[in-house]
Amino acid sequence: MAMKATDAAYAVLKAQGQPMDVQDLLDETLMQLGVDREPAIVARIYTDINLDPRFQYRGGASWGLKEWQPRSPGRGSLGRDRGGFEEDDGEELEEDDG
Repeated sequence: MAMKATDAAYAVLKAQGQPMDVQDLLDETLMQLGVDREPAIVARIYTDINLDPRFQYRGGASWGLKEWQPRSPGRGSLGRDRGGFEEDDGEELEEDDG
């Protein structure tokens, strides 16, 4: 194989532009590599995809690229604010009961 299987799978997903079912991804990858579908080869490619940080399991046998995942904003300040409100509410209830 001239091209690495994970590079071929990456190229397939990049061209597709959206997550793919793992079986379709494997079929397209094998086609790119010019390799017949044999259980040992499929298992090795699937394992390599699992270990490669460029890929991301999306659930339901679907795989995509990690680079497609939107960056989430930091949650640190939101968590602290909520904690502060909960503590304040609890203190007020204690004062009302006393």
